[in-house]
Amino acid sequence: MNRRCFLKNSALYPGAIAAIGSIGGKLSDPLTKAAESKGAQPAYDGRINLKDAIVLAPDTLSAREGKAVRVLVEEVEKRTEFRWPVVHRLAPGAHPVIAVGSDQSLKKVSSQLPHGLLTEGKRPASAEGYTLRTSGSSDSTTVLVSGAGELGVLFGVGGLLRSLQMSKRKVGLSVPLDVTTSPKYRLRGHQLGYRPKTNAYDAWSVPMWDQYYRDLAVFGTNAVELIPPWSDDEPDSPHFPLPKMEMMIQMSKLADEYGLDVWIWFPAMQKDYSNPKDVDFSIQRWAKVFKALPRINAVFVPGGDPGHTSPKYLMALIEKEAQNLHQYHPHAEMWMSPQSFDEAWMKEFFENVDRQPTWLSGVAYGPQMRFGVEELRKRLPQRYPIRLYPDIAHSIACQFPVPDWDLAYALTEGREVINPRPVDYTDIFHLDAPYSIGFLSYSEGCNDDVNKTLWSSLAWDPERPVIEILRE
Repeated sequence: MNRRCFLKNSALYPGAIAAIGSIGGKLSDPLTKAAESKGAQPAYDGRINLKDAIVLAPDTLSAREGKAVRVLVEEVEKRTEFRWPVVHRLAPGAHPVIAVGSDQSLKKVSSQLPHGLLTEGKRPASAEGYTLRTSGSSDSTTVLVSGAGELGVLFGVGGLLRSLQMSKRKVGLSVPLDVTTSPKYRLRGHQLGYRPKTNAYDAWSVPMWDQYYRDLAVFGTNAVELIPPWSDDEPDSPHFPLPKMEMMIQMSKLADEYGLDVWIWFPAMQKDYSNPKDVDFSIQRWAKVFKALPRINAVFVPGGDPGHTSPKYLMALIEKEAQNLHQYHPHAEMWMSPQSFDEAWMKEFFENVDRQPTWLSGVAYGPQMRFGVEELRKRLPQRYPIRLYPDIAHSIACQFPVPDWDLAYALTEGREVINPRPVDYTDIFHLDAPYSIGFLSYSEGCNDDVNKTLWSSLAWDPERPVIEILRE
């Protein structure tokens, strides 16, 4: 059977993909072969010892660049007990040195760096890209972490953290670094739903979210998607440390501090949007979120799951909500999806989209779609980008069910088991990503953390062997 036909025609769920090489015993062969071909990651042998390193951070760093420096120093200290000092100017003979900042900021300290370290070599292709480079050897090493922009500094720090060999009272590099890299896909994000439905998120405090943002950013995540206080969930949870709206505000603020984009998954939940009263109610309710959050880059309104409004009325509502949104966030985007639409509604959706409404920024492809993302790309006007909305959290009764899963495991572990599926999701990513600008995944907790890391890493560099991502 044609591989793509097999993936698109799973009978377990509408639009499901049952990928080849799943959790049920088929993982080992491709991973083992990759490990053998690449060789094991070298253990730290003291070649470049950084236990006495000094971090050189120009005093011209922006607040977000300074935040990235804090991430580096604090995450190293957690793992090694070494607290690297941060200075704006080096004392004579100070080594080893880790210089951190944007290309522009580091120009101020270029005279303190080895000749050519900052100026020679390739440059990143985008503002999120970065360069990691070492000069010298052993205790006299200088390590350069240079970002093309603010986010490039954060991702460069993430790249260095992934490269370091760290354990208690030990930190160093096993090999010199010479890396210049930029992301392939411009959207790399995950939905972080603070709501009772999830397996973990409803118990998390603001400091825990702060750490989670760091963990995601280390692997190249540049966006988070929040959920408003009103959806298809219970209004409260016994685990909430803060009310929904307060936590949403804090999560938006945290993302802004790191420079991560903030999306909102905002379902249209009123009963009848042909009724002007329901439209007015939603305008007023949504405005409370738009006004309260310090950062919103985009709003995504799903066509279904939940919600059940014909495209004619739904798109009229979203147009009004776009005007509503722009009162508070003038440059924010408005997206939607045709999820759960039957054939008649899908026809109506495309008739409306073919008129190319200016308020619509793009279309999301997610669960419960009638056809594949390749077909969606063919039928959409080119002006509208596609964002993937992959369900990477569930294992049965979902978009990507585990094929041929042992029945005893399927029944006892259930839909939301801890579910690392590196081979499956690598295949799925490579099939669907080329038709998109990237993704914001559907997640309901931390059971899918391996999958989050995998998707973010592949969207940065689709050619990376999965075994390398898993090692990191």
